[in-house]
Amino acid sequence: MVASAVAAAAAATASASSLAAARTGAARGALACVVYVSEGRRMDVLKAIESVALSKRITTKPNDMKTKRDDDDETYNNNAVKLVKTFIDEPYNRTGFTFAVRTDDDFDDAVNGGDNSALVVLDGKAKNERRKKKVSRLIANRVHEVATSAFMEIGSFKKHSATHPRLGIVDHVSVHPIGTCDMDAAKEAARAVGRRFGDELGVNAYMYGHATMVKGGDDGIGGEASANSAREKDTESNRERRELAEIRRKLGYFSANGENETWVGASDVYDRMQKWEVKPDFGSSEKSDVEEKGVCCVGAVPFVVNYNVPMICELSDESQEKLALDLGKQIAKRVSQRNEIDGLPNVQSMALMRTTTTPSTPSPSRQNNKMEIEIACNLLDETSSTTRIQVQKKIEELMPELLVENVLRGVKLNGASCQIGQGYVTNLQPQDFLDAVSSTSSDDTAS
Repeated sequence: MVASAVAAAAAATASASSLAAARTGAARGALACVVYVSEGRRMDVLKAIESVALSKRITTKPNDMKTKRDDDDETYNNNAVKLVKTFIDEPYNRTGFTFAVRTDDDFDDAVNGGDNSALVVLDGKAKNERRKKKVSRLIANRVHEVATSAFMEIGSFKKHSATHPRLGIVDHVSVHPIGTCDMDAAKEAARAVGRRFGDELGVNAYMYGHATMVKGGDDGIGGEASANSAREKDTESNRERRELAEIRRKLGYFSANGENETWVGASDVYDRMQKWEVKPDFGSSEKSDVEEKGVCCVGAVPFVVNYNVPMICELSDESQEKLALDLGKQIAKRVSQRNEIDGLPNVQSMALMRTTTTPSTPSPSRQNNKMEIEIACNLLDETSSTTRIQVQKKIEELMPELLVENVLRGVKLNGASCQIGQGYVTNLQPQDFLDAVSSTSSDDTAS
């Protein structure tokens, strides 16, 4: 009778475990992470990087790599971090890999395969802290793997060129809380990414948003602080948080250094770093590291919508190309929140010339005197501020207004015509992340 009871209990436990592992309940919280790499044309290179991004395996941290502040349980399922989108932008020679991991109560099922016996003794607060640390490690590990592959496959930053601005081979890593996930989880994950970039990959990383680092305090992430890093001290107000745009502006991100509005090699990033009083939060600041790998911006911020609006121009001759690009820049400047007169709140924008060729070859965008320019916009808080609909309307209204202003100033696009096309979003929406992590199935693939 006792044996039967034990067998029944074992069967019930196995059944419950199987049900938990197969759970497909809707997720309420997720942590999203986007990794931008400076490559969008060599498909063999991108496939190699994506294969790493898609890897699914169980990982155990070696005992000799643990620190006194690590959790006892260092085994986790890498499949909990899902690659939910790969956006290859060939004209801009840039690719974004978007990941997500579940952070609500069912996170433990996704990571541990339904075996959560070790969590029974933990209260709610302790369980949340444990989960936050594990999520941070999961994201940092996956980003580290992708970055390592990118540096190996793409090669020297000196040889890279594009019509989209960038500061490094791995140019930008942004972490965003979705749904019930809180900003502390995003902050911790972003700082873990920055630390591993500096300590293990020799990449100079500047932290921004809620992950901004300031002198003093304890790093609060786990393990001893890097000798090359600033120590963490939580910022007291928004004014103390560094903005992504500030880092980029200081390091020349918005200033093309090649012909026809292109960015070539490392530009003068290193020289600008020396002049700026703010040093990288992680990394060596060595010139060789900057020239070979560039620098990376890593931050934790509310979810950002990337919305691009095309401007198609039919020109009467090639001499009008610069005038058309200048018009695009004027539109971008008026849309941006930096325009204190009538700029749109929480919108960052710039005009880019869209092309699919390298600077040394003729651009299809100029053939038959046709040119495509994009007003690339970051919507920093679409939920409670400016929406893409408002951005589209503003740009459509600005086009004829600025054409008239240019004519009055003597700048004429005689015989030319410019039209604003329908904008498009290059990344996912918050609900997409929750949907992507709702299933614990092992055969999920990137969209």
